[in-house]
Amino acid sequence: LASRFTPGTLISSYEVYEAVKRGIVVPFRKADVEGVRKFADLQAADRGGMMFQPVAGVYGNVDEIDFTSMYPSIIVESNLSPETLGTKGRRGFLPSVLDPVVSLRRETKKRKKTGTRYAGIDSMLKWMLVTCFGYTGYKNAKFGRIEVHEAIIHRSREILEQTKGIAESRGFCVLHGIVDCLWVQGTGVDDLCAEVNRKTKLFVEYEHFDWIVFLPLNDGFGAYNRYYGRMSDGSVKVRGIAARRHDTPEYIRTMQQEMLAIMATARTPEELALIRDPVYRIYGKYACHLPHAAPTALAISRRISRITYAHRCIEGAAVQAYRDAGVAIAPGMKISYVVRNARTYRVDPEWAAEQFDLPYYRGLLDKAWKEISYAFRWEGYDSCSEWKAQKELVLPQDSHEPVDCMPDVY
Repeated sequence: LASRFTPGTLISSYEVYEAVKRGIVVPFRKADVEGVRKFADLQAADRGGMMFQPVAGVYGNVDEIDFTSMYPSIIVESNLSPETLGTKGRRGFLPSVLDPVVSLRRETKKRKKTGTRYAGIDSMLKWMLVTCFGYTGYKNAKFGRIEVHEAIIHRSREILEQTKGIAESRGFCVLHGIVDCLWVQGTGVDDLCAEVNRKTKLFVEYEHFDWIVFLPLNDGFGAYNRYYGRMSDGSVKVRGIAARRHDTPEYIRTMQQEMLAIMATARTPEELALIRDPVYRIYGKYACHLPHAAPTALAISRRISRITYAHRCIEGAAVQAYRDAGVAIAPGMKISYVVRNARTYRVDPEWAAEQFDLPYYRGLLDKAWKEISYAFRWEGYDSCSEWKAQKELVLPQDSHEPVDCMPDVY
């Protein structure tokens, strides 16, 4: 039955059920609104989660420390609820309701590592708790209040900074941090996690990377959410790159997945540097075969959020192509299309595509390749600093080369 409802409906229904069971009156429509505040106070309070920008590069022996259900856990441990703000001693409604859910989530997260049957339950609990945090800042949520939302985020920033300080006091190098995760280099990570658990009263666990690549932004600084690396079990974890994104054409996704599979055989950054050639040959193969690829393998899939566009764009042209084909379009629908001519914004629905814009897709292919090739452009390594750029990998420009061709210089 739960599968038929959204996480928001589940957590809201659960909260209402608990309130009624405890004799708490639940308003049909919430009447309280956010109070008037000075702009300076709002500016200080209304901030997002803490993030530490990484130095782009390749690093070995890195541990990712992750807080399990951080925001809901803060609600429970800090006793944050609309009726408890500014008071002490009284157990809040939200903490008392979420406590068993948070405890259950911690247990399912542990068990899903050894039993796949717990994965679905864990995912459901995860999104229920994520939604619960979001609803604390939703004006129409029956048990929401924006000040609670701000207090949760404020406490999370303190905790991440506190954890960073604990790690550095133990000799760890903090490479990166995103809201509820830290990436560190050093020894004694079990003791570090135990101290963080004890001092923050939140539950943390860690995953080990044999090596990890933090990708750069266009300006050279490290990207916050684009990285990939080899885990201790030999699998590869990716975030923000083409192989992970839902709108990546299957042809390009497959290329990057093949590259990552070879890279996963390297256990250290030094071994990674030695397998550049076979990885590069995969790129050469896909670049040479691109003109002969099936148009359906180059389909781009996206979930649209609007049906009218103020300016000409590829997505807007795709929506119009669906309409021209007699398909009714509404926000939230997923569309798949192939770009026939990017300059003139001509696209075809996936089922009707017979040709594609070769330069446009070559650009997407090269972009996916650059995400991988970045791992091979380094000559020196320091455990807590960026690798020094060696040289750019020169990409073949003539997509009409024979299939067995390979660029001479890279």
